[in-house]
Amino acid sequence: MGLLGLTSLLAGCSPYQLRGKVIAGDISYIAVVDADDPRLEGPGVSGAALRLQTDPERLNRKTIGTSVSGADGGFTIPVMEVGAGVLIYDIGLRVRHDGYIPVEQFFRMPSSSKRVLVMLQSGKAPPDTEPESPEDLLRRFKRE
Repeated sequence: MGLLGLTSLLAGCSPYQLRGKVIAGDISYIAVVDADDPRLEGPGVSGAALRLQTDPERLNRKTIGTSVSGADGGFTIPVMEVGAGVLIYDIGLRVRHDGYIPVEQFFRMPSSSKRVLVMLQSGKAPPDTEPESPEDLLRRFKRE
């Protein structure tokens, strides 16, 4: 019975999911907010590309999830890392969309009761905000 109970418990567990919404704003910024934040109920920006990474300030950062915001601006990124949502992870989220200034923010992985609010400012992306390849990161590291 103990093994059967453990198996049932593990089968019922689902992976951690980073949830949130992309909206238009006066600045491009990412914030962790309560699930009942009223800005999550407003109109969203669909089609924004999201990339989630662990250890965002290190050269060996690892992409752990990607997503595209839906018709209402909402997104869900399943995170398959061991202990996600329970252990402390430093993560970085980069969000891009044509016609908006991209944003990247580093923060601690929030609990499943929190949401991520992404605000994107309308405008053209500065030329230095293109995604960095591992080679670019290594060159930058060697210069510093």
